[in-house]
Amino acid sequence: MPRRRKCWAYTAGQKPHRVRVYERSPAGPLYVRTWDAVRGRWRKRSLGHHDRANAKAFAHELHARLVQGEEDRQAGRVTLSEVFALYRHHKTPTKSPAQQREDHRKAKLWTRFLGPKKDPHKVSLAEWERFKRARSEGAIDARGRHVAPKKRRTVSARMLEIDCGWLSAVFRWGTLWRLPDGGYLMRENPVRGYPVPREKNPKRPVVTEERYRKMLAAADEVDVRVNWNGKRETVRAPIREALILTNELGRRYGAILALRYSDITPDLGPHGSIRFRADSDKMGVESVVPMSREARRAIDRILRERPGVGDLPLFPSPRDPSKPVSRHLASKWFRECEEEARLEHVNGLGWHGLRRKFATEMSHVPDRLVARLGGWKNPRTLDLYSQPTGTMLAEALEQRRELREVHR
Repeated sequence: MPRRRKCWAYTAGQKPHRVRVYERSPAGPLYVRTWDAVRGRWRKRSLGHHDRANAKAFAHELHARLVQGEEDRQAGRVTLSEVFALYRHHKTPTKSPAQQREDHRKAKLWTRFLGPKKDPHKVSLAEWERFKRARSEGAIDARGRHVAPKKRRTVSARMLEIDCGWLSAVFRWGTLWRLPDGGYLMRENPVRGYPVPREKNPKRPVVTEERYRKMLAAADEVDVRVNWNGKRETVRAPIREALILTNELGRRYGAILALRYSDITPDLGPHGSIRFRADSDKMGVESVVPMSREARRAIDRILRERPGVGDLPLFPSPRDPSKPVSRHLASKWFRECEEEARLEHVNGLGWHGLRRKFATEMSHVPDRLVARLGGWKNPRTLDLYSQPTGTMLAEALEQRRELREVHR
């Protein structure tokens, strides 16, 4: 029996930058293998030829480049795209779906503006200020693409704060992230101390009870065309139930729209309970909260008019009943409801105005309980939502007590 011919192989250098060129079959094409310390796995590819002498020379050349690259990394010379790639691979998956989409958007924004090969340690104050100016004037859009002068729209300071704050947070993460060889991804946060735009007079309008009642009275007049099971018809839009649940539970309207029939527990609590799943919560936290009497009536109306079970959405999309209605369409319904109620639209006063209404009306309740009910992860955030009205301030003034001395 003839002896099996061995495959040829050659190794250049030492760990962790060892380069191996080899055959997978005798006299077959040559391959190269290197260790990727960042991703923690082998990288393999074909050389596309059979020349062993050239393969040896290539192995030594590649080993030298890898050693130089390690020296660059130890000196802090990494690229912006490398930092973003690691952040999106390790940190982004721990966030909610909405936050993950925002991470991808902001990574594109900064990569286009600064360049993928940019050394993140060399982000200058001049570049920081140039970004703020271009973004605020609308010269670049939310993904870093150039915008024609006639199509530019100014961006609020709050949006700039979000985009600039994200880059600083990524760099801060990079200074804490250890690579498999024990080194840190970044040696410092280069934008630390750079001025971040702040909204001086943020608009946080609140939906009043009178406005809410007028919208409820007009909600059943909002129609929607559905195309379910091959049948097209015009039906009542379920905005009334969405308004009630948002007002009674204080949750983000995105979480309300994402509710499923399986999230309803009618026998848990005096009026039943609702489960908000982690994948539908902006903060990625799952919670079960009790329903109020009004919220239970809204749920009962949904079950009566649109019976369903399991993972079917309570607020189905007009095009596909297996998917929830989009936020864009829900916002359109909100505006139509305002028009039906003959209410003047107020900028910034949308679904979130009901969430502020909930926080304001619950200001007498301990913050930790309000945060638990309304889905705020940090009770201190309630300071941004609770907007004391003139009546509340007047009542507080009436409760003022005189400061007197104690006579002994």
